Amino acid sequence: MHTDTFIKTFHEALEKPPVLPAYVPAEIFLGRLYHISEKTENAFLTILSGGIVEAGELYSFTLRPMPCRMLLYTQSGSGVLRIGRRDYPLTPQSLLYLNCSALSSHWKLETAGPVWKYNVFFMEGESLNAYDRLCPPPQRPLLIRVEPHDAILPCIEKLLAGAGGTALLDKLTDSVLLHRILTQLWAKALSLTSTYLSCPAYLLEIRHTLDNLFMNPFNLQDLENSYHISKYRICREFAAAFGKPPLRYLNDVRIEAAKNLLLSGDKRIHEIAAEVGIENTTHFINLFKRRTGMTPLVYRELNQ
Repeated sequence: MHTDTFIKTFHEALEKPPVLPAYVPAEIFLGRLYHISEKTENAFLTILSGGIVEAGELYSFTLRPMPCRMLLYTQSGSGVLRIGRRDYPLTPQSLLYLNCSALSSHWKLETAGPVWKYNVFFMEGESLNAYDRLCPPPQRPLLIRVEPHDAILPCIEKLLAGAGGTALLDKLTDSVLLHRILTQLWAKALSLTSTYLSCPAYLLEIRHTLDNLFMNPFNLQDLENSYHISKYRICREFAAAFGKPPLRYLNDVRIEAAKNLLLSGDKRIHEIAAEVGIENTTHFINLFKRRTGMTPLVYRELNQ
């Protein structure tokens, strides 16, 4: 698929005009358009478009199925993928893989907060069919959490740094990086599948809630009341399944979200603490320091 064909396909897939500010072109959703090399087309994984997108509150796309795949990594803020009547929350450090051609209905992407910053890549290539066969539905779309030490992040950064070079070596490098990302993605997905098969459904539901609604208040008594299971049993079984008890897991999720907020804006520490669900600023600072070895301000200064 050449660049002009891809743009035409994109516009034909739009179910209705996107919700965007007047000065923002619809193509911002695609990132930067890549030059397509005939020497590598189909034989290798080929990026059609990609880059960093910053979406404001007025941002929404509804599309029909498209003949490509999409990788989307949320850096900060949050968005929502809606397929039919089901929503998939796209929170910081989440990586989404979507087979845009295999969908049976329209799909929608929209912001779920003031600013949503994400990396996106649209791609094609015959080897993608082999990846798709590894995880049958309902594992599509694939949505995983990327940890800071994962090999996925350096690969995404290298793809962004490459900026769509036109040389044959650039295309081969893109293909290698995409294969590395997809290999890691499927390894995590298959591991999660194993966990899902052996883990009680209520524990998966609790973890999903902690991952996506961490900004809300939680306590063990509420979990006990909701599931009619002793909070001690909940802690024991949750720790056995996921390596740590629920409240420690929740605090780790909150600290990771706080890291993104510290580096993606200039909000004050007490504002960030409240946004991730910790009302007591002193408690937030102490918790952050225990998890990272430094205060939030020092973390911001060292990493910006």
